[in-house]
Amino acid sequence: MSTLSHVVHLGDCLDPVSGLASLPDRSVDHVITDPPYSEHVHRNLGNEGRSDGARSRDPLTFDAMTDEMAIALAREMARTVRRWILIFGDERVMPTWRHAFQAAAIEYVRTGVWVKTDGMPQMSGDRPAAGVEWIMIGHAPRVSGRMKWNGGGRPAVWTGPAKGSGVKREHPTQKPLWLMEALVRDFTDPGEVIVDPFAGSGTTGVACKRLGRGFIGWERDPKYHAIAERRIRDAKEQLEIGMAYTNAKQETLL
Repeated sequence: MSTLSHVVHLGDCLDPVSGLASLPDRSVDHVITDPPYSEHVHRNLGNEGRSDGARSRDPLTFDAMTDEMAIALAREMARTVRRWILIFGDERVMPTWRHAFQAAAIEYVRTGVWVKTDGMPQMSGDRPAAGVEWIMIGHAPRVSGRMKWNGGGRPAVWTGPAKGSGVKREHPTQKPLWLMEALVRDFTDPGEVIVDPFAGSGTTGVACKRLGRGFIGWERDPKYHAIAERRIRDAKEQLEIGMAYTNAKQETLL
């Protein structure tokens, strides 16, 4: 049985005592996170609908990303992370993160893209709908050696649906499990520890649990913190049931 821990802290990732500041220098391997987006998209998400043109059913309970917040986060990431740093965002917030990476001496590598195969139409009909989300890809300051990922020479493009079959949407900006698992597989190795400062409903944590990676997350909304803990716990139970079934089946073959 894996001894890797999967923890979601209830609180702010920038808390000077209990947030990212509590992690020792270079103590985790990666950051994969979906932080607040730009004020423009955040306003649309909270009022008129999601960035893909659909109506948002739940009001947003967190603030939009600011330059100051991005720089503070980037500096903590540069201090604590050994390898990859992946950050979701809209096109308007990408320059903010590029500047934050530079301020924190994080090596900018590439801007990836998630192409949504089931993107919603623009309900107003006065402009094209948004069919993609962006992923800022950076690398923590390197002590030595080359960067390494598991995707070979293929492009930083991930294509697939926003909605999973039979998956309940429990957060207004919830990412699909297939996407988070793809990123975990492509950028990380089994046994490594991934941090998500904006855990939301815990999809990154579920992907880590299913794929044999450790996980440390922060979520300041008690509602979503409880959802994240429950989803990770459910993933653990499903894995244990599957393992018990496999072991029982093997015993019958002996």
